[in-house]
Amino acid sequence: MKAIIGGTGVDTLDGLSLKRSMVQTRYGEVELFITDQLVFLPRHGSSHSLPPHLINYRANVAALKDLGVDEAIGIYAVGSISQALSPGEIGIVSDFVDCTGGSREHTFFNGGASGVRHCAMDDVFDASLRERMNILAPHIKDAGVYVCTNGPRLETKAEIRLYGRLGCDVVGMTLATEVSLLKEAGIRCLALAYSINWAAGVGQANVSFIGDAETAVLKEEMTQLCCKTLLSCSN
Repeated sequence: MKAIIGGTGVDTLDGLSLKRSMVQTRYGEVELFITDQLVFLPRHGSSHSLPPHLINYRANVAALKDLGVDEAIGIYAVGSISQALSPGEIGIVSDFVDCTGGSREHTFFNGGASGVRHCAMDDVFDASLRERMNILAPHIKDAGVYVCTNGPRLETKAEIRLYGRLGCDVVGMTLATEVSLLKEAGIRCLALAYSINWAAGVGQANVSFIGDAETAVLKEEMTQLCCKTLLSCSN
């Protein structure tokens, strides 16, 4: 089973006959949309009611694992810090920096009955998934390094300057927590980012977001690309 995880601007998956299902896990209940081969998980809920710092990431990933998901592609709306990815462009994330502050439940292994496990993050994203996506979209950009902030507030200009000096290219609020748990669960993953704005202090005086029409076009392109990538070698 394969999964697409969507967020801001991608709370629904159009063009597929998806059946809504509520899956109960030890961490809580999760809303999913399922076909025979594909699971769609709206990380903020289908009504986009969950802010990034309050998402039940452990329940989300546990639900995918319980359904037998072995590969997942997450779609992430980001702000652009460097020229690696400009607003309105799509790219594959290469790595991440976690600046959420450790306030979230970001591991399945908290000691006690769950034990302790140190998950290697040398290779965060799956090389096979990236190769398959690159074959389908050979001109897709490298989005570079994603810095994950806690949210829900946007970042200050000083923070963005700092992240840029650290070598970060795009900024968002969900990837680090989600991907860390996917890795712990043994689910191979890839991150597809699309930029909706220049980050604070980059290129213009104030943060300005791309329009709904442009977002809708990007959503269609990204969901089609994710489906083709995941199902190209599905058994």
